[in-house]
Amino acid sequence: MLSHVEITARVALTEAAHFGWSNRLEYSHDCFVCGRTGRTVSLRHGATHGVCHSSQTALDWQDEQAARGSHPAPIRVTGFDVNGSGATRELRCRLSFWWSPFADAERGQAEGGELGAGPWVRLFYRVGCHACRDAGEADWFNGEQSVQTNAVLPVARPCTRCGTDLVTMTGRPEITLVG
Repeated sequence: MLSHVEITARVALTEAAHFGWSNRLEYSHDCFVCGRTGRTVSLRHGATHGVCHSSQTALDWQDEQAARGSHPAPIRVTGFDVNGSGATRELRCRLSFWWSPFADAERGQAEGGELGAGPWVRLFYRVGCHACRDAGEADWFNGEQSVQTNAVLPVARPCTRCGTDLVTMTGRPEITLVG
C-alpha cells in the first residue's frame, strides 16, 4: 500500500543567522524489504529512493551504499517546501512510501506498521554567522547541523566561532500520517 507522512519543523532565527534547510533527512521507518522495524532510512530530496541502514545509527551519506546491511528502500521525498522570512523558517516535507504489514525478522513480537511504533526524524540545516562574515572571518559558516524529534527543548545553536545566538527551536518536528 502507498502511504504518506508529512513532517513539519519551525525554527526562530536571529538577525545574525544565515540559514537554509538541507535537502537531506533521516527517518525511522518499518521496512518490509528487510523485514525490520524502526530502521534509520536516509533520504534526499530528488533521490528516487531512500537507503535503509542496518542499525539505528545513520551512516555518512557517501558510505551508505557500501555499508554492510544497507539497501535501497521504497520511500522517497515527494514534497519539500520551505516558508518564512525574517525571524522564522518552516520546513514542510512529504515522504511517500510503500508498506505492508509484517512481523520483525529478529523480534517476532514487533509488528511493522504504516507509521511505526516510535516515529522519529532528523532534519539537517546549514547555518552561518553574519557577525563573523561582516568581521571578515573566513570560517563564518558553521556547516551542517541537525535537529530531531527526540531533542531536549529548547534547542539553541550559537555560532561555533563567536558564540552569537543564531537558531532556536522551541518545538519538535511534527510527523503526521496523511491520506
